[in-house]
Amino acid sequence: MARYSKIHLLVLFLACHVFAAESVVKIADGSASENASANIQKFDEKFSLRFLCDYTLWSVWNTEYGNEPLVSNSPLSLGLGFAYDDLFTLFGVSWDIAWDFKMSLLLTSGEEKSKIDALETGLDLFPGKFWIEAWLSYYAGFSVKTEKDGKVVHQWTNLNFFEMYISVLWMLTPKEKFSPRSAYFLDRRQNHSAGSWIFGGRFQGDVVEDPDSLLTFYEGERSLGSIWANVGYTYTWVFENGFFGNVWLDVGLIYGLSEEDKYAVFPEPNFKTAWGYIGEKWSWNVVVEAEYNAFSYKSYWEQKLIVKGGILVVRRF
Repeated sequence: MARYSKIHLLVLFLACHVFAAESVVKIADGSASENASANIQKFDEKFSLRFLCDYTLWSVWNTEYGNEPLVSNSPLSLGLGFAYDDLFTLFGVSWDIAWDFKMSLLLTSGEEKSKIDALETGLDLFPGKFWIEAWLSYYAGFSVKTEKDGKVVHQWTNLNFFEMYISVLWMLTPKEKFSPRSAYFLDRRQNHSAGSWIFGGRFQGDVVEDPDSLLTFYEGERSLGSIWANVGYTYTWVFENGFFGNVWLDVGLIYGLSEEDKYAVFPEPNFKTAWGYIGEKWSWNVVVEAEYNAFSYKSYWEQKLIVKGGILVVRRF
């Protein structure tokens, strides 16, 4: 934990340093971009580098295994990415792109712990008012509380989750008045507070593997496919001196099939919020996300909760 604290302090110091440097630059030249008066401001720089640090906690409950959840072992990950404006033009619309890759910080195993192996990568495209995302994540290494010789101990397992999806979201508010990119990608500046209704859908595939045979009902490997429909609302508050805050809430309705049998999926809520600062060259934010899934199968019930806290630092060139 001491190692994690030092990393978070280092990132916080970097963010404070960036803010101080940007403030000095603004006082020194007082310059503004040509479209600074617009509600959504594009920067002169087309390319930006992205530095990420995430703390992700997976919790999985299953009625076939008891009341205790399986919890991820090593939730800290670091990553890099980039974004580029006006990559190409298609259907008369300019397409912008962003790509991120994150990997768990500690890739070790021990006698009392299962192997830790986690990564996430995503590609985001922004044609007009649409947000298209292709996402892949893999996580292996969980523990669960059990009773042994009258004592509560942690049982370790190499249970792993592989998830991939393609989603399309559409913003009701015109792109000239609102952009979620200003809060979550930091490659736009929103100059006035605004919000938008969100509509969209997702195609998703999940594979769960249990090499330790801890959960016998998985029978080694379980594959799921699902179709989602999403609706929600998001709003960004713009404060003085480049600071902002955003809240996002959407609900997904899902239908899917497993290899063995049909399964019912209940409404799936997603919540996230971002607070940060956008400067002339450097920007940063702190994002907190929570995603909850509930699955009702023929013979058992399963729930999954993913909570994530992250820091993003962006440098434009």
